Amino acid sequence: MNKIALPLVVLTVLALAQVPHSHAEDNITLTGEFVWTQRDNSGSLEAVFTPAGEGEWEVAFHFDFRGTGHVYSGTAKGSLSEGELSGEVRNENKKRTFVFGGEFKDGVFNGTHAETTGDRKQETGTLTLGS
Repeated sequence: MNKIALPLVVLTVLALAQVPHSHAEDNITLTGEFVWTQRDNSGSLEAVFTPAGEGEWEVAFHFDFRGTGHVYSGTAKGSLSEGELSGEVRNENKKRTFVFGGEFKDGVFNGTHAETTGDRKQETGTLTLGS
């Protein structure tokens, strides 16, 4: 029995070593606030950035809007400490697209967000993020 069990354990370990794993410890979580000027609404914002290359990120914005929780996800490019950062996210059903951009200065991000439809961009508000 042991002659069979040992090779199975070794094969299992080798198979698991090949499975990609999440590097949650590599994620950078920033918190702040959003202001939605078109709907006169604001609230807390949490942004989770996952490295996707040099100066590139996958991003997920977590927030409540009028009592409902949302997660808009997409990509971003730039710095998370000093300098410019911009990106694009989509809502949960991928029917709405938003762009954001701004600048980190002294560890605080100040930016704007806008909804895009075709070639049209409609400013929707501001956002701030920090550690």
